[in-house]
Amino acid sequence: MTLPFGLGVLHVVVPMALLALLVVPLFLVPTSPGRRLRIAAWCRALAAFALVLALAGLYLETPRPAAGSCLIAGIDVSASVGRAAADGAREFLGRMVPALAPGDVLGSIAFAGQAHVQAYPTGGRRAVEDFIPAADEELDELDTQESDLAVVLTRAASLCPAGKQAALLLFTDGNETAGSLLAEATLVEPRIPVFPVVPTAAAFPPAVIRRLLAPALAPARSVLPFETVLENRAAAPVSGALALSVNGRAMLPLPVDLPPGPSVVATPFRVPARGEYLVEARLLLPAALPAPGPVTSAISVTRPLHVLVVTEHDAPAVATALASRGLEVETIPPARLAARASALRDYHAVVLDGVARAELDDAALAAVTGWVAGGGALVATGGGHLFGDAGYVGSPLAQVLPVELASQSPEPAEREPIALYLLIDRSNSMGYASGDLPYGEKMEYAKRAALAVLDQLAPQDLVAAIAFDAQPYEIGPLLPAGTSHAALATKIARLRYGGGTDFKDALDIARRNLVASGRRVRHVILLTDGDTNRHAEDHVELTARLAADAITVTTIRIGDDTVNLELLQTISRATGGAFHHVEHLEALPQLMISDTRRLIDTAPYRDGAAPHIGELGPMLSGIRESELPPVARWAVTRARPGAEVRLYVDIAGRRDPVLATWQYELGRVAALPVDFQAGAAAWPQWQGFARLWTQLVLWAAPPGLPGERRLVAEREGEHTVIRLEAAAEEPASLVLRLEEVGDVVLRQTGRRSFGAVVPRLTPGHHPVWLRTGSGPGEPMDLIVPARSASTREYRTAAPNRDLLEQVAVLTGGRVDPEPAEILAVRPGVTRRVVPLEGVLIPIVLVLVLADVAVRRWPR
Repeated sequence: MTLPFGLGVLHVVVPMALLALLVVPLFLVPTSPGRRLRIAAWCRALAAFALVLALAGLYLETPRPAAGSCLIAGIDVSASVGRAAADGAREFLGRMVPALAPGDVLGSIAFAGQAHVQAYPTGGRRAVEDFIPAADEELDELDTQESDLAVVLTRAASLCPAGKQAALLLFTDGNETAGSLLAEATLVEPRIPVFPVVPTAAAFPPAVIRRLLAPALAPARSVLPFETVLENRAAAPVSGALALSVNGRAMLPLPVDLPPGPSVVATPFRVPARGEYLVEARLLLPAALPAPGPVTSAISVTRPLHVLVVTEHDAPAVATALASRGLEVETIPPARLAARASALRDYHAVVLDGVARAELDDAALAAVTGWVAGGGALVATGGGHLFGDAGYVGSPLAQVLPVELASQSPEPAEREPIALYLLIDRSNSMGYASGDLPYGEKMEYAKRAALAVLDQLAPQDLVAAIAFDAQPYEIGPLLPAGTSHAALATKIARLRYGGGTDFKDALDIARRNLVASGRRVRHVILLTDGDTNRHAEDHVELTARLAADAITVTTIRIGDDTVNLELLQTISRATGGAFHHVEHLEALPQLMISDTRRLIDTAPYRDGAAPHIGELGPMLSGIRESELPPVARWAVTRARPGAEVRLYVDIAGRRDPVLATWQYELGRVAALPVDFQAGAAAWPQWQGFARLWTQLVLWAAPPGLPGERRLVAEREGEHTVIRLEAAAEEPASLVLRLEEVGDVVLRQTGRRSFGAVVPRLTPGHHPVWLRTGSGPGEPMDLIVPARSASTREYRTAAPNRDLLEQVAVLTGGRVDPEPAEILAVRPGVTRRVVPLEGVLIPIVLVLVLADVAVRRWPR
């Protein structure tokens, strides 16, 4: 007979003895009427019924194993599960514990990347909380950033006493990052039934931290671009706060509103000093929602960025901006670059700021380009003064830059007319021989260049020319080119050399006439090869007036001597024009054409063209296009194939680069064809100028300088893996001394990388010494994280029910079972048998005594 509620099945030893039950109804017949006698009759009948069952050998066969069950609850505490498995185990075991028999034992294992016995299997009634693992903060030793489901099955197999029916209750989401539960379930003997219990979707954290993006190496005093990748797995937005801590020092939590799907939250952090830092990110959610686990990342902070600025400016805006952000900036004139060529390895980056070709010799350029090819960083800026200098064409610098120095772009269909003055030196020295050119050829090239410029002008452009020696001679007044071109070209072609040199009066005449023209775009091209009869200070007031009247002056010094270079540079720099020192006269016509073309191309934008953001990059982090200042003048260049145009100005559908970058062999190069002292003078006053330049140099700079190293420790099971990454070549074998372990040989594992495996180190800070020879060694810091930095935990959002179903079927278990299914006896196991004679005989005696007592009870 099967009893309800799974209590078991009743059996008898002597079935024939049950025939005696036929006489039991006779005991119900009372000897005389009366209620007391009817009760006594029922007592006699029940006593007879129980006596017959006892004589028949009645016993109970229960569904429990004869030796009892051994149940192990494996509770997943990995980051992807959070407290969902622990909460599910608390509810399930609350129903399981009351159903346990005296011979059953129950234990629990908390696991993630490692397993820990939370409660050894014992009998008796224990509180459910004894089986539940503690809060996340106390589970660091289990490596919660990993999930190894196989390790809990292996551990459970060794815990159960011999003879007891074993079963594994697995509270998990089924997502494993290490090991193979399916393979382990196949190999374990004797086979243990696995009963997976999957938490409900509402029990999992609705939002998690997928990754923490931070540079492995970062210079001190820089703003590190921490970026946290968050994922909202819910269907509705989730609000919370992102909390970062650096070496245990908590930063102010940042409120975040997460739409469904992934999001990236940037949290800049300025690192004050060199050293090793451990960054931990936590997502704080409302108390009603399950909280996800933290994510960590290690950063090695090296010395501050060391930048060499090569410039002709007395107070370069670029150097000022970089220094304001904590960078170590050294400023030198171009002439001193050659002397620093051998020391470039001590700099993170070199900035060429408006440097003319004449100021740099071939050896200096070759040294810089070779340093860049080996992993250095170069930023070139300066507008037409650098990018319009024909001397750079074909030089080593031209090969390194991400832009071409000569524009081949067509002229826009419509533009604003310009006003141009040509000032041509016709002094005696213009007839002297130069290099391989015979006498008189300098004058011929000058005239050829002036005529080429005339051919670039549109009919509505105003043009005039003045020839000068010791006195100015007006060749043609400021008239539209359409009406004066022929006459002006004829007079230029007839010029002859003779006399001294003085261009001041010619400049002043041009200034007055250009102002009177009323045109907004006013430009002067001053072509000379000789010294002036005046002192440099005689030109200070005139130069200031030219700048105040927004008249740009491009000065071109022809010839192989260096007389008057500084004066001409000063005039061009102050007015926003370009300066060129041309030694090879064959390039003169093309140079003057390029200068005029740049003027023409930018004519409609003299009040400023709005820059646009092209390809995004770290150098533009936190910078909006709407906040970029306008650019009034720029050098017209074209991006080379493979270059990234980060900022540009749109000229009638053509994109002129304002910031272009690319990778040149092992180094990085950026080009900004604008002059921040003139055509882009509004930029240094922009609040984001220093940020743009700092981020640009930080992007371009190598991870570290020679001699800088990074130590990283990662947990792998019962061991710690130590890796050393060097910024330069190191000896093939290095020795690291740790107080806990002793000397450890770091063997080369790759180019500039070394490693070793040591016994598991305690989490925290470890002072170590790195030795490359017989010396005492270099002190370093090693931070061993409490948690793995793995991000594999969050690759899958939903539970892996397919894996859990396969394992349950393979082992004879079931997904999401009821407690009775787990405790039920399985094939090959003896059931528990309970004889009932010891219960029935006392019942017979009690009923007989009740019969006697009822009948003798006084009326």
